[in-house]
Amino acid sequence: MKKSERENWRQEMFSLIKQWQTSGINQRDFCKQHDLSIHAFHYWLRRYKQSNTPSKGGFLPVEIGAPVNDPKGDIQIHYPNGVLITLDKAVSISRIKALIKAV
Repeated sequence: MKKSERENWRQEMFSLIKQWQTSGINQRDFCKQHDLSIHAFHYWLRRYKQSNTPSKGGFLPVEIGAPVNDPKGDIQIHYPNGVLITLDKAVSISRIKALIKAV
């Protein structure tokens, strides 16, 4: 199977998962309606959840905003869970690294 065919198949299966989520019917009945084995459905459901769930480890995107005319020059770290840490510009880079790594 070519890469483009695999991607098309993946998109089709993810589309079915989305249909099931909004259908309000149980997995077995949905699989019967779409001539899909329950095992294949569970495989693709796992893959769908993995692709739509942020990773616990690894890298997170970093956005560097435009400089703001702030006389204090504070440094702000925004974590994905909504936590905001504001640091004085005099804080050492090793301390900032430790705070970012703690996540």
